[in-house]
Amino acid sequence: MKQFYQIHELAKLFDLCPDTLRYYEEKGLLHPVRGENRYRMYGIQDVCTLNIIRALRELKIPTRAIRTYLERRSVGETLSLLDREEALLRRRMAELEAALEEARARRARLEQYRAAEDGRVFFRREAERPYVFLEEDIILEKEIDFLLKKLEHRHQDYLKIIGSQCMGAAVDEEWLSRGVYNHFSRVFFLTEPGLPHDDALPAGEYACLYYRGAYDRLEEHCGVLLAAAGRRPAGPPLELYRVDAHDTNREEEYVTELQMRVE
Repeated sequence: MKQFYQIHELAKLFDLCPDTLRYYEEKGLLHPVRGENRYRMYGIQDVCTLNIIRALRELKIPTRAIRTYLERRSVGETLSLLDREEALLRRRMAELEAALEEARARRARLEQYRAAEDGRVFFRREAERPYVFLEEDIILEKEIDFLLKKLEHRHQDYLKIIGSQCMGAAVDEEWLSRGVYNHFSRVFFLTEPGLPHDDALPAGEYACLYYRGAYDRLEEHCGVLLAAAGRRPAGPPLELYRVDAHDTNREEEYVTELQMRVE
């Protein structure tokens, strides 16, 4: 049985690159001896230590903490480490469970709106809906995605563009009065109850319709919505992006909901 192993032998055994072993040595985790030719030579204890390092790195424990553990290693230290490991795993399990719920909610959204009836005007009573928004003097249609990303970045602790939260834009009422439909006053995300928000969409009755395809037919769909509502608007038309470019490459599969509060 060999007493020592060269760096390439150990790297191959653990499916690592030699630079990783050199890095562990630099951080004080491994202590190879030097042979007569000055090559690094690793003993059986180094193999054991590398097993420990690999297991702890898989848990994303930093190298400084690993070094401290290796220097003080005992049954008591290992039990303390296992306490931290279990806490870390419980936290990750909670994160994975939250990610699973998010994926399920996104699936439910896509299945719901893929089956939505296109072009039919209907009325829905909405409760007050808290939201965060980004407002500018003029927002053009092509700028909406960039500004939504900017808004997400501002609230990245609890907003995700690719997720289950609803995002949208409000048509600019001033430009709408001039017959211009592709100018927007703000972009927004609806937020969950209890989360921080900037304002709330008011409660009330909303005229709504779903339309499929590109956004360049907004004027046509707004006209249908206004004509069918038969009531005075009490706010600007809102676009809610139910299925968009984050979900499909096919424009014909986009589903946008138009909403307008009416008196």
